[in-house]
Amino acid sequence: WLKLEASRRDGSLPPPCSCVQRVPAAASQRGMAAAMGARRAMVLALAAAALRAEGLESLVCFRPDAATWRRTQCGGANGTADIPSQWAADVSPAWQPLQEYPRPQMVRGAGGSPSVLRDSGDAIVWGSLNGLWEWQGHAPPKSAPPFGQRLSDSIMVPFPVESCLSGVAPRRSEDAMKTMWYRLTFDLAPSSARTLLHFGAVDWQTIVWMNGHELGNHTGGYDGFSFDVSDVLRPSGNELLLFVFDPSETGVQPHGKQFIHSISSPGGDWYTPSSGIWQTVWMERVPRRYIRRLKIDQASTKAVTITAELAGDTAAQLAERVGVIVYDPASGQEIAAADGLAGQAIEVQVPSPRMWSTETPVLYDVRIRTGQDEVLSYFGLRTFALGGGDKKRPLLNGNFTFLAGFLDQSFWPDGLYTAPSDEALEYDILAVGMFGLNMIRLHQKVNPERWYYYTDRHGVAVFQDAPQKYGDASAGTVPYFLSDLKAMIEGRRNHPSILQWTVFNEADCWEVFKPDGIKQTVDLVRSLDGTRLVDTDSGGDANKLGLGDVNDIHSYPAPADVTPSSTQYAMVGEFGGLGAFVSGKEWVAGKCFAYQTAKTPAEQADLYIAIAKTFASRADHVSAAVYTQTTDVEFECDGFLNYDRTNKFDVQQVAAIYTANRAIQHVVAGRVAVESDAGAGFPVVV
Repeated sequence: WLKLEASRRDGSLPPPCSCVQRVPAAASQRGMAAAMGARRAMVLALAAAALRAEGLESLVCFRPDAATWRRTQCGGANGTADIPSQWAADVSPAWQPLQEYPRPQMVRGAGGSPSVLRDSGDAIVWGSLNGLWEWQGHAPPKSAPPFGQRLSDSIMVPFPVESCLSGVAPRRSEDAMKTMWYRLTFDLAPSSARTLLHFGAVDWQTIVWMNGHELGNHTGGYDGFSFDVSDVLRPSGNELLLFVFDPSETGVQPHGKQFIHSISSPGGDWYTPSSGIWQTVWMERVPRRYIRRLKIDQASTKAVTITAELAGDTAAQLAERVGVIVYDPASGQEIAAADGLAGQAIEVQVPSPRMWSTETPVLYDVRIRTGQDEVLSYFGLRTFALGGGDKKRPLLNGNFTFLAGFLDQSFWPDGLYTAPSDEALEYDILAVGMFGLNMIRLHQKVNPERWYYYTDRHGVAVFQDAPQKYGDASAGTVPYFLSDLKAMIEGRRNHPSILQWTVFNEADCWEVFKPDGIKQTVDLVRSLDGTRLVDTDSGGDANKLGLGDVNDIHSYPAPADVTPSSTQYAMVGEFGGLGAFVSGKEWVAGKCFAYQTAKTPAEQADLYIAIAKTFASRADHVSAAVYTQTTDVEFECDGFLNYDRTNKFDVQQVAAIYTANRAIQHVVAGRVAVESDAGAGFPVVV
């Protein structure tokens, strides 16, 4: 955020209505030729020069008039509350939302240090399409695409339709729009390079056209997808058109906690849906034979193994050499290198390796190079495996660390599924450390790549849920569930902070699988990623099958005891739900609920601290615990933070909670070592 503010002041970010974030021209990449050989350096230099001559700086978007958009009420439709977060004030047609580079673990181009490049990207090779688009709801499913026609409304992309930042949020459930059109026109100079169009996520089924040509379709609300648009682009007058269908809970697909009826009648743990585009839309220039995907195996104490998958001709790909160069985290100097063939695993031994952990989240920069392409990535060496003999423990890098964290819904009062800014996205990660915790169970949602980038950087372990069909699952749910599960693992598996996959939650989905379907699903997860632990069913009866690595129970408000076995460690996957209701911060005034109500935030803090002491006394056999939850969400007011991310607690209460949580993590041989630096170094918003 400080970098962004500084860039605003010195003028290196774009003027208000530009299409992309512009960054200063990069310094030359000195030393590259020596590392890779003069001939390969010359090839890359020529390719880079061609990209810059035909770069995405020429991207010009034609937006609807700014006067066609306004933020609507950020509160329940049957009340008068308006509780946007502090970051929502910066969202307007005068400034492109969420300008940061959306894929920080695979960056092309130049632009300064690796950290700056991951935040800003290189405006020569990428450009964001976020901002005002034309939009129209209630589109007949079989209607002809409205090529060349201006749509009736404007929407702020990438905020989902039902959010107050979209500008088109329905105020009644009966007005919810299951079908819709999006349209954007733009100019872009021609290029000899290839041009890709990326969607971070669109909920749920999408068909995409460019200049009248159908590019393809995508089903799934939580994973990204891309199209090569090189052959249909024009120098000017390009038309991008999307049709989106999202039935939310009325369909058979997994939808997490999204419910259309919650627009008019919020309540319980059912929340407002997030239809349509909800992550960044962007374009990228790449060589003709480019690195399409990376697979990073970092579950090691001494080596990283990287597989680079190339796009292009298969025969040529098999013959393509790939170089991998690892850099020291402190000095930035090259410390190791290896090469091999595209599509094959390349192992690089790391000298004097430093491990990623929740206490010391060490990340190594790595560059992957081919004859035509180069990308910047990173990894963190760590292992997470069962140990402990007859009473299993999860061991991070061979040592036991008690993992205490939040259940995180990742909903926002203003953007719903979409954080209003990158700073806001990071703040939720910082809040974990502020309260002395070290883990998040991301609940029934898959977040944007930048969210995991922040958990990687800040040392927050992630237990990643598969989104469920929350209520009324059927046999028709199964293929969509499996497709989403596979996409989640393949799309997020490179992040070192993800330690565990959670397949099912309670009784949401697993009962509709055939008798052997649960085992087949757990086996699928292990086949896709054998480097992490698997929680078969958090808080549900499928755990009794003994297929996963965790004996995981849910218990409200006080945590029941749970025991490990010779094959599973013990975890309380949900507990708490303690809530103090803060006037002026409720989705609808007077409608909050919690599993246990506290009269004041001070009482909520005291109740939580008493529970934390219970975990400290059970740390000889319980290994992880998840408090419900990070923030209030609509009517569910049991967060440590209010829904708008203001803090329920004062500085002294935060410090007391911090100390209690850190005590759980420092139980050694039955004794508790309490830290004295409670809350130090973390932001406290009161």
